[in-house]
Amino acid sequence: MEVRLDYLTNPQESITARWDRLPLPVIATCRGKERGGRFEGSVEDELRILQHAADNGAKFVDIDYRFSKPIDGADVIASFHDFEATPADLPALMGRICESPGQIAKLATAVNTWGDNRRLLELLSTRWPKPVIVIGMGDLAQVIRVIGPSRGSYLTYAGLTPNAAAPGQLSLHDMNGVYRLRRLKPSTKLIGIIGNPLGHSLSPVIHNKAFAAEGLDFVFVKFPTADVKEFFENARALGIEGLSVTIPHKSAVIPFLDHLTPEAAEIGAVNTVFWRHGQWVGDNTDVVGVRAALASAGFDPEGKVVVILGTGGASKAAVTAVKNAKRVTVLSRRDVPEAAKYPCDLLINATPIGMFPMVDAAPFQGAIPAEVVLDMV
Repeated sequence: MEVRLDYLTNPQESITARWDRLPLPVIATCRGKERGGRFEGSVEDELRILQHAADNGAKFVDIDYRFSKPIDGADVIASFHDFEATPADLPALMGRICESPGQIAKLATAVNTWGDNRRLLELLSTRWPKPVIVIGMGDLAQVIRVIGPSRGSYLTYAGLTPNAAAPGQLSLHDMNGVYRLRRLKPSTKLIGIIGNPLGHSLSPVIHNKAFAAEGLDFVFVKFPTADVKEFFENARALGIEGLSVTIPHKSAVIPFLDHLTPEAAEIGAVNTVFWRHGQWVGDNTDVVGVRAALASAGFDPEGKVVVILGTGGASKAAVTAVKNAKRVTVLSRRDVPEAAKYPCDLLINATPIGMFPMVDAAPFQGAIPAEVVLDMV
């Protein structure tokens, strides 16, 4: 357990706390404001507080590598933090951190691109003279937090709540319960969901539970992505084996794939990508999902009138799924307010209306002119 003494109103009061009475090993940290923390005292005051923590049972103390020194009774984590970016020459930087006094070297940087994630993982594939901790900060870097220990990081960090002490920090509940951190190994295959935004996605919960039930050595992580090209330039180097694809990238990913299944080619959109025989293959299971949902409701679109709201990848799959209908009308989001003028047998909502953060929004403000509704959200 890391105790952030710099978060206390008066960190000096911590010098009498008995950390050896806790059931977990304690990392004591008292980071100064100039180094991304909240402590307003000098470096000397910080080191004095940390020495008291070690005297009172803390097993580790975290000190900026530039000021690190041996602390009696505890192992020193000599650390570097950059809350704005990931510096250019990471191997040289990690080399300097390793050369400083301390038993463990730690590097934590803000991740702004998928290239930053790749370079952080490359650090873990290098042999260093002491144990190293590599942490990425920000939503884009959650993948590093999850797979870091299985790739060689001495430890990773989680909070009692998300973002408790750093941006992108996952909760302890999710790290253990959703991502099954303690079961991840060097052989664990990395899979995830690409989209923007992904705060709403339940995919990690669903897929990781499925992997556990099937005994598969996979982990499923969120890959929030604005730049699809930059993501695919780094995906294989990160060890990514497959993807779910969601808004707004179901069509945008196609130029970066080597092959499409017949279903994906017909629809013109992809919601599933996997690496096979040295190629990225794009597939689409949305059409299967739409057909299965309609069948479960006992609805056969043959000879029926269908109205589909939205024109994106989900809409394209829905059009294919009901291609035996009598008539299919597709309305853009601009035309959705006029949908009440189109009576039909089946209405399909293939827009993001109703997704996070608009969870209470609806396309209609009155009676829906349809016998059956399929909400793809």
